[in-house]
Amino acid sequence: MNHLFKAFYILVVALVITPLTMQFGWAQETKAAEPLNIAMILWRGETRVEEGFRAYFKERDIAVNLQIYDTERDLGRIPGILDSIRKNPPDLVYTWGTGITATVAGKHDQVDPDKNITELPVVFVMVSSPWKTGIAAPAGQSRPNVTGATHIAPLAAQIQAIRAYRPMTKLGVVYNSSEDNSASNIEDLTALGAEMGFDVLTAPLGQNNEVPSADDIAPAVSDLAKRGADILYIGPDNFIGTHRDALTDAGFANGLAAFTATELEVRDGHAMLGLVSRYELVGRLAANKVEDILINGVSPANIPIETLDRFSYLIRLSSARKLALYPPLSLLDYAEIIE
Repeated sequence: MNHLFKAFYILVVALVITPLTMQFGWAQETKAAEPLNIAMILWRGETRVEEGFRAYFKERDIAVNLQIYDTERDLGRIPGILDSIRKNPPDLVYTWGTGITATVAGKHDQVDPDKNITELPVVFVMVSSPWKTGIAAPAGQSRPNVTGATHIAPLAAQIQAIRAYRPMTKLGVVYNSSEDNSASNIEDLTALGAEMGFDVLTAPLGQNNEVPSADDIAPAVSDLAKRGADILYIGPDNFIGTHRDALTDAGFANGLAAFTATELEVRDGHAMLGLVSRYELVGRLAANKVEDILINGVSPANIPIETLDRFSYLIRLSSARKLALYPPLSLLDYAEIIE
């Protein structure tokens, strides 16, 4: 076992949340016996992330009142939501995803108190690249009211996960070019490809301010297959996540498996494999940060933005059968097989 594979193996063997160091200084002091009032601004209703968030407090017998605001995948709803929040301020605002978080909290160097939440702590989840998208302050700096939990495994580990299953020199990516997190991910993949010896074949949708359509996905996948893609890559992309079945169905039609960096596409969809953070544990990690802020009195500026330090390797066997691409026996030692 070479050192890269050994490091990858260690990375996915277990799921662990590293305890956070307690530091004090946040001006707000909420007693544990009093309910915590949290406004949750969600992209598409509650997910397993929120299940884990709720479970964390229930297991610790901490009372919480959650005010749910569902954007229904429409960022245009956020100004109205923020008006409602300001009229009846909660103790903390929870945001789901890059688009919502950037709109609610602003980017670290473009905060507008009239448009963004600045007077309340904000804890985000499911932001794949908080530094590159400007939500997080640069290294060595922090934001006074913003922290959160990201969820994407290191890109090098993702590539090792793909190559542990089968050889890969051409990675095919269909993505929404208008999503900051997707464009950032493509930049990082391209740079990594030069280091690790693979080409990134891109099929951007939504260019020239056009609204992408699910109908664009199948032709894009067909084009990637003709260009010699070894596998399809599903990154942190809300549009592709919404239309994941269109992507994987097109993959099946062209003999291409799909790898994903997020849990939902394997567990609830038909991606063949993924190296992922479990949504429930991302929610628990965020809840730990909320507890630090509202109960332990820690300033968000002193709470690191972080991800889980262990990830799960998931394989959907039904997709492997459909493509006749069965996993190597070595993966069965630590992969979770989903029927």
